[in-house]
Order: sequence, then C-alpha cells, then structure tokens
Amino acid sequence: MPALCIQREDLQPVLSAHRGNEALVAALEQATAPERLLSVLGRYIQFNSAFGAGLANLAGEIAARQGLFQDPDEALHIAADRAAEVASDFFYAAVDEFDDRATPWRDTHRTLAQATLKGLGTCFGYSDEQLNEVVRINPATRTAMDEVWEGYGIGTRLDEPRLFSGMGFHTGSEILADQEFVLIDRHLRQRRADLVRSLEALRVPILGQQHNAYYWIRIHTGVEAEHFGAALKGVNNALRFYAGAQEPEAVKRDILAGFSRFAAVQSAFMSALGEA
Repeated sequence: MPALCIQREDLQPVLSAHRGNEALVAALEQATAPERLLSVLGRYIQFNSAFGAGLANLAGEIAARQGLFQDPDEALHIAADRAAEVASDFFYAAVDEFDDRATPWRDTHRTLAQATLKGLGTCFGYSDEQLNEVVRINPATRTAMDEVWEGYGIGTRLDEPRLFSGMGFHTGSEILADQEFVLIDRHLRQRRADLVRSLEALRVPILGQQHNAYYWIRIHTGVEAEHFGAALKGVNNALRFYAGAQEPEAVKRDILAGFSRFAAVQSAFMSALGEA
C-alpha cells in the first residue's frame, strides 16, 4: 500500500474557494491616498508579526514528541525517534523570521518589516511621530493575530489533533503568504513604480544598521514558496513517521482541518484590511 501523504491536490478545494487574496487586491486598489495605503500595509505588517513566535512554538512542540515520531526501519531504539527531523521542516521558516540568511547582519523579518513601514512614511513625507496618528491598526488585525497564535498553539499544551492542525495551519500560511506578497509587489510596481524605486534606494536605520526599505517585500516574493515546500515536506514526514494511536487518515484530516482554518483566518483579516 502506498504511504499516506498530502499533495497539492488535497489543498486545492480550499484554495479554489478562498477569496482572501481578492480582498487584498481590492484593499490595495482602494488605498489611493497615502494615509490609506499606510494603514493597509501597516495592518498587513502587524498581522505578519504574529507568525515568527507561532512557528517557533510549533517547531518546539513537534521536536519534543520523540515517542510520537518513530522510524520503524531503525533497529537501534534510541536512534529511532524522528521528531527533530519533522520539526526541522517547520523550523526552516523560523530561521528566516529571526535571522534573514541573505543579509550580512542579524536581521529579523520583524525588523525588516518595520523598516518598510518607516520607509513608506518617509517617502510620503511623514515623520515617525506623525505615523503614529496615520497608521490605524483596526480590531480585525488584533483579532487575526490572536487567532494566529491560537492556531499555532501558543500558551497551550497541544494534544495530537491540535499539534497536527498546527502543522496544517502553518502550511496554509506559507502558500497564501507566497501569493500575498506577489500581489503586493505587483500592485506597487504597476501602480506606484516611483514609490518602489524610492523604497529600493532608501536605507532605514534601526538598531544601528541600515535596512533596505523594500527588502521585506521583495524577499518574500520568493522565500515563501521555499517555506511552503518545506512545510509540505514536514507534514508528510509527520505522516510517514507517525507512531501514535490514531489512524493515519485521522491525522491527515487534522492537518487539512488546520489548513482550512488558516484560510478562514486569512480571509476574515483581508476582508477588513481596507476599512477606514
């Protein structure tokens, strides 16, 4: 019997029904005034800040379950646990969240996102103090961040369904984020080419380093696809090495339920992204 696995075809029904990215494009199209664009991108940046902590938490939860992930082909019992192997495919994305590998100093993606927001303010002629009044983080953004932390299981002892749901939740975040950043980059380059050129030329000082103001957007048009590939490998390694009491089909359902849950969180967040 072939090994049970999750393929892109398993994810397609959720992706086909998903309308969150359409809401993102609509919010960008409607944000013609600088202050509206700053709020839209500020909310998106704030929403993204929830993921690093969530992912690091999930990777640790997976790595600690040595008895849950075992290699039946390993004869040496003490060497048969594969929890770290499963966790590594999720932690792969966390590495970038806390130290971008393409910059010469330690750059967290949170710092890079902050540089983008500050750079946008500079290009539109706002001081940081003025940005405090212009950028409006709405309740829907705060709710979405709470739901991200819940989806990753922060502050909770995760039972098996929650653990596997968290894996699917993260997988959903990566495939949708890849699409989101491509859409944002495309919109800005097509509709605000002068702004993109200004951001690409601008260096923003944070914590003693000069950060490129467009780098956070540009790097995510490619890195999220890599992270999704790693997440898909991770969920399939979880299925491959699963040694718990559930049927493998039930584990797969938990993973796919988490994937669907993230799509719902993202859709709700995006639907309120452009509100005044």
